[in-house]
Amino acid sequence: MEIFANHAHVFPEDVRQAGSIESLLRLMDECGIARAACFAPHRKNTIDAGYPEPNAWLAEAIADEPRLVGFACIRCVDDDAIARLEAAVEMGLCGCKIHPASDRFDILDEAAMDFYAAAEELGVVLDFHTGPHWYRIKHYHPLGFDEICFRFPKLKMVFEHIGGYPFYHDMLAVLGNNLPFGRPGHLFGGVSSILNRELQRLWYLGIETVGDAIFRLGEDMPIYGLDFPYNEVELIQDDLRQLRTLDLSEEGFAKLFGGNLERAINLHPGAEQPQ
Repeated sequence: MEIFANHAHVFPEDVRQAGSIESLLRLMDECGIARAACFAPHRKNTIDAGYPEPNAWLAEAIADEPRLVGFACIRCVDDDAIARLEAAVEMGLCGCKIHPASDRFDILDEAAMDFYAAAEELGVVLDFHTGPHWYRIKHYHPLGFDEICFRFPKLKMVFEHIGGYPFYHDMLAVLGNNLPFGRPGHLFGGVSSILNRELQRLWYLGIETVGDAIFRLGEDMPIYGLDFPYNEVELIQDDLRQLRTLDLSEEGFAKLFGGNLERAINLHPGAEQPQ
């Protein structure tokens, strides 16, 4: 089965060699991954290295690499956030990574709400970090996403780590509260960095909990992600081994390993979109 994986953070080689595009492609070859969605780095991490617009860097860097699709990375409360999102779409980037904890903002800030409205209008999927990440939890608690879902009922969102260990049930509640029962929806759970108890202690859910989430929310919900370069070859190979033990239909495995991601970013022309 061909795998189209989400959630690869990439960097210019002179910023982080282990996270370069070439390093990602090597890892994909070693793990049997055909394609991947890769995220531009945070602007704050590249501007001093001479890359003031990392989204433009990514679009150019992968322009001739058919195995990769690109996501922008934007701090959505910045004054130029919507303009940067529109520019990213023009560049051919098809999603946007949002990290409220790393970028230190409140997901319910009105400037963020304006950004979500623009993303909904543009049809851009937003990929959010969820789970503890060393910032004030009240600003990005998973239950806050219920308000975003209510205000933007067509906004496509991926919730990485499905809330992490402390907030799994809260994230499950938000997804279940806003997904249509029994048919494809516009919300997704990112199955990334949640299967190694020793190394991923704040995010670890375990394979049984992943199975539980799919049982409760359906096979149209999960999207497998690498969380490259923070996860290396052996960890990703173990992820894939564990995930292949799930009690899913053949179609369910195809959705987990790329079909749902294709639908989220509109690469699957026949896919049903939220009404």
